[in-house]
Amino acid sequence: MAEFDLLIIGAGSAGYAAARVATEELGARVGLVDKGPLGGLCILDGCMPSKALIQSSNVAHQARTAKEFGIQTGPVLVDFAAVMARKNHLVEGFAAHRAESIAELQNTEFICGEARFVDRTTLVVGERRLTAPRFVLALGSTPTVPRIPGLAECGYLLSDAALKLDTLPASLIIIGGGVIALELGQFFARLGTQVTIVEAAPRLVSREDPEVSEVITRRLRREAVAIHVGVKAVKVEGRGDRKRLYFEHPTEGPRTVEAESILVATGREPNVRSLDLEKAGVEMQGRRLVLDRCLRTTNPAIYAAGDVTGGSFLVHTAIAEGELAARNSLRGCAARPSPEHLFVSAAYTEPNMARVGLSEAEAREIGREVVVGRYPFSEHGKAEILGETDGFVKLIADPRSGEILGGTVVGPEGAELIHEIACAITLRATIEQFLLVPHLHPTLSEIWTYPAEDILNQIRARARVPSVLVPAGYNDTDETCAFEALASQGERR
Repeated sequence: MAEFDLLIIGAGSAGYAAARVATEELGARVGLVDKGPLGGLCILDGCMPSKALIQSSNVAHQARTAKEFGIQTGPVLVDFAAVMARKNHLVEGFAAHRAESIAELQNTEFICGEARFVDRTTLVVGERRLTAPRFVLALGSTPTVPRIPGLAECGYLLSDAALKLDTLPASLIIIGGGVIALELGQFFARLGTQVTIVEAAPRLVSREDPEVSEVITRRLRREAVAIHVGVKAVKVEGRGDRKRLYFEHPTEGPRTVEAESILVATGREPNVRSLDLEKAGVEMQGRRLVLDRCLRTTNPAIYAAGDVTGGSFLVHTAIAEGELAARNSLRGCAARPSPEHLFVSAAYTEPNMARVGLSEAEAREIGREVVVGRYPFSEHGKAEILGETDGFVKLIADPRSGEILGGTVVGPEGAELIHEIACAITLRATIEQFLLVPHLHPTLSEIWTYPAEDILNQIRARARVPSVLVPAGYNDTDETCAFEALASQGERR
């Protein structure tokens, strides 16, 4: 008889979620393996420490710009040690809470150490051999490092080390133009570091719509961040106590930049190097595990969840996949939740960048016809009051059913604003239904009503074409829309 019903490798967000569901919901005997320290990437080296630091830099920025609001302040002095101490205190509390939660799990044995497979059904952790009929891989991810000559010799920072620096660097080159690069770049710049971002893609955050990239690029440059995109890094050389990066610009030719430190932020990959996956019969394709729709690997006894899959690298996705992997491994297969339902993401730059569901570009790529509505924060009263008018919101919807398919925001509090659209997509709401929801004035949230009204008007115009199937309440002879009909029914009652 196997020692456990389920062995889970990794006790971060995905692994803890899997263990909780397996024990509390399904009554399984679980072995939870982690080499420590407990907390996972999000708590220890990702979401929580970075957002704590970003908040400090946002406060510094607010103090420097207080004059715009009629408030006079003296010089803004940054106590970097105090900034780090506040972050450390918060992270210690988050990690302690996670450790307590793991200790409180019923029917769970926590096994401290690094795991590796010796065959398809057996793990070794230290001197101990562990067996189970089912496994869940939840080891998270690790940063990728580009092969640039001289980089390793000169030394560099990864994001986890950047979050734990003792002193503020006077200057910093950031290789990469994704979310981590931009969040940390703005953080350091707002505290006084001279920041240069070097990105191989033709624009920053290249997975987002081009107009999102334009907004954040303008903002960072306005905050004195130097940005070079579409360039190829050639080599790194040490120059005394400084580092020099050589790169090729597509039109300007060879260029160089110098700084005290280099931060590499070029993405992440599954943290599986120590597992000996070949012995377990688990295959990878590039930087991703090969998984079926039930989160099974090529070994049907082994499932995977969270960052280790090589998928979205989002905590809420990791939790949902951890719960699903536990249920599937012990109770049978259920397909993973739809991407439209789960994919909600945000970057905590100022302005925030966030989206849910399909982007306009993705919809076009798959050949899906959509109607699009946009509205800028520069014309929104609450944004003007806050002094944060960069950016816009955008909605996309199906032109026939009116169902909301996606939302994008780059603007103030975008990471909070996106949840309203996430709810709408989760509940498969139409534009008509969305506009039934009252929105307080003046609030940032009400900005969504403007692109929604624009889309509604576009659908009304299309409704005059007999071949187009339109939402309930629209036809060629009756222009009364569905929410107007509902209102009139309420009056009759």
